[in-house]
Amino acid sequence: MESWLKFVDDEKRRLIFGNEETFEAAKAYDKKRTVHAGIRGKNVEADKTMSVWQAEAKAKHSFEDACVYINIPFCQTKCTYCGFFKNLSDASLIDDYTEALTGEIADAKNTPLYSHGKVRAVYIGGGTPGTLSAMQIEKMLKAVRESLPLSNDCEITFETRTYQFGADKIQACVDNGVNRFSLGVQSFDTKARRAIGRVDAGEKVMEMVSRLISMKEASVSLDFIFGLPHQPVETFLNDIHTADCLGVDGMAVYQLNVFEGGKMDEGIKKGKTEAVPETSRQYEYHSAAYEMLSDMGYSQLSMSHWVRGTLDRSIYNRFTKSGCVLHAFGAGAGGRTENYGYFVHPAVTPYNMMRAKGIKPVMGLSEKNIMSGLYEFINGQMDTGILRFDTAERLFGINLKSFFSPLTESWEKRGLVTVGERTMRLLPAGQFWYVNMTQALLDILELIHSQGVYEPVSDKIAAQG
Repeated sequence: MESWLKFVDDEKRRLIFGNEETFEAAKAYDKKRTVHAGIRGKNVEADKTMSVWQAEAKAKHSFEDACVYINIPFCQTKCTYCGFFKNLSDASLIDDYTEALTGEIADAKNTPLYSHGKVRAVYIGGGTPGTLSAMQIEKMLKAVRESLPLSNDCEITFETRTYQFGADKIQACVDNGVNRFSLGVQSFDTKARRAIGRVDAGEKVMEMVSRLISMKEASVSLDFIFGLPHQPVETFLNDIHTADCLGVDGMAVYQLNVFEGGKMDEGIKKGKTEAVPETSRQYEYHSAAYEMLSDMGYSQLSMSHWVRGTLDRSIYNRFTKSGCVLHAFGAGAGGRTENYGYFVHPAVTPYNMMRAKGIKPVMGLSEKNIMSGLYEFINGQMDTGILRFDTAERLFGINLKSFFSPLTESWEKRGLVTVGERTMRLLPAGQFWYVNMTQALLDILELIHSQGVYEPVSDKIAAQG
């Protein structure tokens, strides 16, 4: 096996290996490189996109399991940290969009791609799905249940925030199959919430969470972000403690990404927003949360998601991280077939117009990399914190332990991983850097596959430094 190190200059080495001169976990890498690890496929030419899509949608398929993502591209306000905002809520625009969306979902019933296999999880995200009215929520969910081959244990997640998410909307969800709520709380601390553009005070958020839990109709999972303005480590840990006392089924803790040129970045530069911790200081939050959640008896489903009990399965996240077929509906939604990645037109008006003509509004396609199966395996494994070398050899005929050894030996020396005969396990320090580390493994494989032509990327998502 030829050495991949010959393709690695000093700049690439720093991206892949990180800071080899230090054993300080907080500085193992300079900063987070990308939101999600992956290797981009080759784009299909624009004039061929629709014909290729139509052929793919009608073709015979062999997959058994799939997930569904439905995008609601509206929010009541724009959060300062968000890199995914699309549209402020507008009643008439949302009404037209819901009609178009339900029509797109209904069309799936007669499309071979969507009617094949079993749908194991449906995730309704955005944006903020809670911007829909109760009637619109009901209409959308009925289309899902009537048009898609849901498994009998399908996890249907409704992601939202508490603002303007009243009892009628909650009831519409549970009456129509939602069995998991994912609430983007980010923090219970009112001062931290207001600094990022959230409207509801922390006490009101707690009341909503308590109401959802007391209904006992669906699992309740909360998302928290660490490293926010006006949020010392103690405040973050208090958020976790509060969630635990409320009785949530799970919680996800995420590192704050400050997108370069974004609203938060500009606010910090102009002195309108309090500066946030640098990446190396964010490690303190991660480490403290890991210790606290472990001590509370929570189990890790992934590097960011912690659960207690068996109700919060987080099936969508686990399946999609491993590269399963993903059916996408709604403006701005991204999906994948067995052969292609695709995304739906992100602008609402063109999306509605294309749907009025009965067209699936696919705007772009990318052909999957020939190595995508292996890449997806590594991505899914790393997100669980354990990379099985023996399974990779059985499935793909490649000895990853030997292949990655120059890098994994460096990681092990620096306290990021432990390497056994069959597995590599991420230690708590490695879990903080798992996105960079996963991307590094994919970079190595792609450097070999491309004979050194591939250039590792570093997205501008960590303006905090």
